[in-house]
Amino acid sequence: MQVLNADGSAFRQLLDGPLEGVEPSDRRAELARMVREQTGLDEAVLDRVVRRFYARALQDPLIGPVFSAHVDDWEVHYQKMVDFWASVGLLAGRYHRNALAAHRPFALVPEQFDRWLALFDATLRAECSPRGAAHLGGVARRIAGSLAARLCTDPAQTE
Repeated sequence: MQVLNADGSAFRQLLDGPLEGVEPSDRRAELARMVREQTGLDEAVLDRVVRRFYARALQDPLIGPVFSAHVDDWEVHYQKMVDFWASVGLLAGRYHRNALAAHRPFALVPEQFDRWLALFDATLRAECSPRGAAHLGGVARRIAGSLAARLCTDPAQTE
């Protein structure tokens, strides 16, 4: 059965009705299994992506200073991010924090989200299968768009 959409996302399947032969209570586990199988993604890949992304991001003059100023314990941060990507990308359900609230204290601008996406996409292409990169990249674009829309408002437009 084909689960991934053209943008690489499996999540539309969650909304589009039952999986044939799968009980509703088993739906999430079956979708998670299918996503892992079709993308080659697992926690080891996610850990590698997270570590390599931050190695690149910390060198970047636009977004590196944001991370450097706000992350005290990188091992803890890496694990949080692996949990996050496992939850949003593999339906693991391990991340239970509010991403919007976590980013609200920073004075972020749209260009930082654009740069984050560019670096993240490059990391995905280097570290994941094409289907894995497409899947996580689609999720990342939706998340970045949502966060940017909520966090990067121009006060002059709201007056």
